[in-house]
Amino acid sequence: MSTFDNIIDAAMAIVRDQGVAKLTLDAAAKAAGISKGGVLYHFKSKDDLIRGMVQRLIDQCDQLNHDYYQRESEGPYRWARTMVHACFDPTGPANDPVGGALLAAITVNPVLMAPIHAMYARWQERLAGDSPDMERAGLVCSAMDGLFFQRLMGIRLGDSAASERLMRHALDLLTPKEGASS
Repeated sequence: MSTFDNIIDAAMAIVRDQGVAKLTLDAAAKAAGISKGGVLYHFKSKDDLIRGMVQRLIDQCDQLNHDYYQRESEGPYRWARTMVHACFDPTGPANDPVGGALLAAITVNPVLMAPIHAMYARWQERLAGDSPDMERAGLVCSAMDGLFFQRLMGIRLGDSAASERLMRHALDLLTPKEGASS
């Protein structure tokens, strides 16, 4: 593992275990087992470190989406169906408490939101590429965003059976019916 990744892992562990307020470059260095200078070589400030952590979460989301996209059958709403499956994946980033802490940190500093805005722009392009009804796809994906953020905040809307029904219903909305327009 690279030193860069080791530092990100250490910083995420601090945020996960102690909260974002305890994240400092010194704490990240200590947790990573390197000098503060080693951290400063990769991250010039705490904001840079948070930006790296946000990018890690974005990369994890992208990888999860890619994996589901490869498994999804071709056709209308392939990307939206991918988003539904990824949202309900129990191993996804929404189930990692570090995401909620980072969300709090980046809302205090809007500049740190830039990578998230870029990610959403890419996802919008993908949705537009295979969604015959962008309003339907947008509605379903917005609902998935809501579920994602609820999970980040530790809010659950029922048991696993209710979650499965909700996922099925979202997917049904994205399945064109015989003889009906999308």
